[in-house]
Amino acid sequence: MFKVLKFIVISVVCLIIMGASVLYGFSSLFAPPNMDETLIPDAASQFYDINGNAIYTTLSEERRVPVTIDKIPKHVQRAFIAIEDNRFYEHGGIDYRGTARALLSTLSGHEVQGGSTITQQLAKNAFLTQERSIIRKIKEAFIAKELEHKYTKDEILTMYLNQIYFGQGAYGIESASMYYFNKHVQNLDIAEAATLAAIPKSPNYFNPFENPQESKKRQELVIDQMVKYGFISAADGNAAKAEKLVFSTTHKTNSDPRSYFFDMITQKVIEEVGADALYKGGLKIYTTLDPDMQKAAENAMKHLPGYYTDGKKLTQPQMALVAVDPHNGYVKAMIGGRGQDKFNRATLAVRQPGSAFKPFVYLTAMQNGYSPASVIEDKEEEFSPGWKPQNSDRAWHGKVSLRTALVRSINVPTVKLAQEVGVSKIIN
Repeated sequence: MFKVLKFIVISVVCLIIMGASVLYGFSSLFAPPNMDETLIPDAASQFYDINGNAIYTTLSEERRVPVTIDKIPKHVQRAFIAIEDNRFYEHGGIDYRGTARALLSTLSGHEVQGGSTITQQLAKNAFLTQERSIIRKIKEAFIAKELEHKYTKDEILTMYLNQIYFGQGAYGIESASMYYFNKHVQNLDIAEAATLAAIPKSPNYFNPFENPQESKKRQELVIDQMVKYGFISAADGNAAKAEKLVFSTTHKTNSDPRSYFFDMITQKVIEEVGADALYKGGLKIYTTLDPDMQKAAENAMKHLPGYYTDGKKLTQPQMALVAVDPHNGYVKAMIGGRGQDKFNRATLAVRQPGSAFKPFVYLTAMQNGYSPASVIEDKEEEFSPGWKPQNSDRAWHGKVSLRTALVRSINVPTVKLAQEVGVSKIIN
């Protein structure tokens, strides 16, 4: 038994050594011949409405302003290293533990996960697609090894920081710095650097303009990682977390009400095929937007009253509208706000459904023996300790029919009805 185990161990070790030798010795055979050039030509992508008419074209040129490593402060470099690849200066381009985990995940039928170093990310972004497959992962590993063989660590980090996508068509750290903070990269502080380092994992979800709460959470995670690996002191980390960030306001206006819809589709395309494919691949993207319904939505928005301007210089109230075909789920029209910022309230804002939920209560009642003429009493009642809901008119109406209670959106009868019918039935 011992001899068998010894043989297995020796065989595994030999295979690992052979694999590493192949990876080192033949990586150049799998690497692109011209690593200094971007292989994918720039070409604009077009969006089409439900009738097949072109309605939007992406920018054909990227907002990319390359900078040298000496222009990128150490704390900016370390923010990305801390969150993306803390062993960047120690490994040879591949995190074998992470890669092994990804391979096992793929072989077991799941998606490829984790394991990508900064060098591997550079290989993927510069030379490969966003395809999630074992073949792409293997190619990525070979190219990463060749990158490590050909370039220094600082050169790789520089290319990476000039290559990665930060959302809104901004590629590279300098472009992102100007877009989000209206300042050059050399002027970023720790809090700002951590905010930018938080974005590339998901340029939509961690975008401070699109999703400020999640952006802040991940920024603090970046700062914690910087403290953990000794890149900054705990005091500097706490100060960075407490800093009130001042973002650029030069890109916040959406003159076209459809831009909320375009932004949503843009992020979905990026999640599926990557930013390079969208901004440089000349894609044709067919959407469900109905131009007539969208026009009607925009006309409805014009009747929204403006009561005051808040501290962020936004007219209140804001609004959101989504028109969905219930037969197939097609989004036929979308408005995400007044167009004064880029926050899409239709897809990103979290709100209570309010009285819009009441029809579900009444429908459940109709399916359980009640009729529109059934009577329920509207009077003051404590439903749980300290909770005595009131009606919007601050009055009680006595005995009312379900029809009247729903038409007038009376609160107390709805609560009583929900209790009588059963919350579990309503949920179902």
